[in-house]
Amino acid sequence: MEGFCKYNQKQGLAGTILLGGWNHFGSFEHQRFDIAGMPIAATGRPGRPLDNDWGLYAVFDQLIWRVPHSEDVKGVGLFARVIGAPSDRNLVDFYAEGGVTFTGMMAHRSDDSLAVGFAYAGISDQVHGFDVDSRLPVVRNYEALFEICYTTQIQTGWTLQPDFQYIVQPGGNVPNASGTGAIGNASVFGVRTTLNF
Repeated sequence: MEGFCKYNQKQGLAGTILLGGWNHFGSFEHQRFDIAGMPIAATGRPGRPLDNDWGLYAVFDQLIWRVPHSEDVKGVGLFARVIGAPSDRNLVDFYAEGGVTFTGMMAHRSDDSLAVGFAYAGISDQVHGFDVDSRLPVVRNYEALFEICYTTQIQTGWTLQPDFQYIVQPGGNVPNASGTGAIGNASVFGVRTTLNF
């Protein structure tokens, strides 16, 4: 189920708002408690059966400055996305991302774009509680990401995109190989190229 609204696409400050949701008609297990309501960490039994899984989301994309006289939607834009799902049957029950994009800012590189973004994935309270019940040295809580990328058009149909990501608490704060602490934050560098024929 999804509904969206687009406005000012031909002129002015273009924007898009999208609202939606999903449902999975299946059977799932509780992330923390068994069928008797006891902590799985203590009993070792499977999680209590749960019917269905679902989520709600919203996406927002808004141009806040448009390149004068541009026919395409170019300029400075803001974007955001938020997703929520039940804590008792999902590893991640909340996700949010947002950022800013700069497109067509240089007259001689009008197809290039720069994007800076941030993302947050929240580990569900029930999964966090399972880790606490298990008396793990490190308990999962969240993962965060900062990203910056630049997309340049080498020639028509061919783009190159260098990318940098800094990840805080990879995996949501999981133990390192020795089990004495958490995995450290990570820096990731990459390059992607795209060819359109």
